[in-house]
Amino acid sequence: MAIYKIFPIKDATLHSESSTTNSGLDAVLYLSKGASSAFPSQSACARPLIQFSTDDMNDVISKYIGTSSYQAYLKMYLCDAVGIPTNFTLEAHPVYQSWDMGTGKLHDIPINTTGASWSFPTANSSSYWITSGFPTGVTGSFIDNNSGGGTWYTSSYSQSFQTFTNLDAEIEVTSFVDSMVSESIDNNGFIVKTSESLEFDSNYNYTLNYFSRDSNTIYPPVLEFRWNDSFYTPTTNIVGNGLFLVSLQNNKGNFKEGSIQQFRISVRDQYPVRQFVTGSMFTGNKFLPSSSYWSLVDYKTKDVVIGFDDIYTKISADSTSNLFTIYMSGLEPSRYYKLLIKSIIGGQEIIFDQDYIFKVE
Repeated sequence: MAIYKIFPIKDATLHSESSTTNSGLDAVLYLSKGASSAFPSQSACARPLIQFSTDDMNDVISKYIGTSSYQAYLKMYLCDAVGIPTNFTLEAHPVYQSWDMGTGKLHDIPINTTGASWSFPTANSSSYWITSGFPTGVTGSFIDNNSGGGTWYTSSYSQSFQTFTNLDAEIEVTSFVDSMVSESIDNNGFIVKTSESLEFDSNYNYTLNYFSRDSNTIYPPVLEFRWNDSFYTPTTNIVGNGLFLVSLQNNKGNFKEGSIQQFRISVRDQYPVRQFVTGSMFTGNKFLPSSSYWSLVDYKTKDVVIGFDDIYTKISADSTSNLFTIYMSGLEPSRYYKLLIKSIIGGQEIIFDQDYIFKVE
């Protein structure tokens, strides 16, 4: 029942059409292919680079995940898309060479060369991206007379898209994170690109633009860790049908960015059975069944921030009540969020939407 997000420490886009231009401060990460005016016989390509802190990765694993198995996902949120093929694949590879983010933007005049570009991985460098003599398991892709475009490990994770699917990227990168944390490979971040067969296919010109870390929106890229630490101990007083009331406990309404909050759920009969007791009949707590889950929605935009998941947002229960934990890391500050609760009760899916709202500060 655990999801933890970290933000990138740097990102930039490599543009083949402007081979020495740095775009480290652009609000958009460009992922595109089009006709080239500078090199008419070739394609004009753009590929994003994104890097997350090794210390942040280590902290999540050592402090919270421990020895539990986990999955890590690189998530990017779509800004706009044009000319997208009906079927295509995005690939994420670990970057081989280190690179600088820089302080440039694509359309700066004069050209800004303070960081990574199509030709160079670092600022104002005479050292190019490697285009030959790659170490085992490493490759790159470049265009004749316009060498560059990054270097990366040949291993990849991918995500396939079809017509009318959501174009937000959610690419699993678990083994890459393992390798970076264990220092089996250097953490130089990820490069994201379409498959080579599409990237150099003259039949297609397309644009996939994603929000960058500098977009000043609620949609920067994130690295999302997911693991299952749920448990369920009750054997009695589990609701199966009938009328009952559900309320959220421990909601202070405001939480600090990066804090951790455990929420508890109170469940009781709406109309308790009449009986002789010495206390209130409304104090006896019941439990939602083990097939219960939570979700988080941005209160203003209605965007789903964390969706219901049968494994990673599963609600636990101890001898006192149902409970779950939310890691506020990765949630945008100065935003209001709404919690939803879903249970499968008597074979029926029930969603409790009772304006459980809090703000991250």
